[in-house]
Amino acid sequence: KREIYDKVIYPRTYRELYERFNKKLGGGILLYGPPGNGKTMIARAIAKETGSTFFPIKFSDLGSKWFGETESKIRSLFEEARKEGSAVIFLDEIDAIATKRTESSIMDRVVAELLTQIDGINKSGGNLTILAATNKPQNLDPAILRPGRFDEKIYVPLPDERARVAMFEKRLRGVPSKVTDYAKIAILSDGFSGAEIELVCEKAKQRVIRSIISGASNTTHISNQDIYEAISHVRAS
Repeated sequence: KREIYDKVIYPRTYRELYERFNKKLGGGILLYGPPGNGKTMIARAIAKETGSTFFPIKFSDLGSKWFGETESKIRSLFEEARKEGSAVIFLDEIDAIATKRTESSIMDRVVAELLTQIDGINKSGGNLTILAATNKPQNLDPAILRPGRFDEKIYVPLPDERARVAMFEKRLRGVPSKVTDYAKIAILSDGFSGAEIELVCEKAKQRVIRSIISGASNTTHISNQDIYEAISHVRAS
């Protein structure tokens, strides 16, 4: 969080201070780590915190079988973002488009264009931020990772025990629930991602709804046992 504030948020909210110290702006942030733990959510939060227009991009949005079309789409994306007063470009699964280049790689032109556009961000006066996410940082082209492009590389880990408790509490807030044993639930869900915790809660809800519809029991609320049972049917990826 501190790195994100230093890199993206403070330069906008304390612009005069950064100018006084001639603090270099630009460059991007790479969020990496296992899937389902909120990398996209972090990017959206940064855009909202800075009042920026959010440009979420996946490789499927840019890819094309036609020669030169993918590079053209990349240029158009950055040009559109530069027209905004403040913008955040988020490249999800960047390893799909910025993979390591080889002598025979058909992606060489695409990576080169992406590097050119990222370098151009330094001329945006800090109004344009680029974020990227990957589950496979080892597959990225080394040129993407050099200073001035993605200076900050932030690992987004699986939630720890305290975070898992908070996630279960949030997911069950506002629904009929008598769940109390969050400490045990957090232990049983060790190794689960945020997405898998959400899946557990959805399975527990469906279990109770099914019981109410069938009249199999008098239950009206999600119980500890419903969560235990749901956890047993979800495998940590």
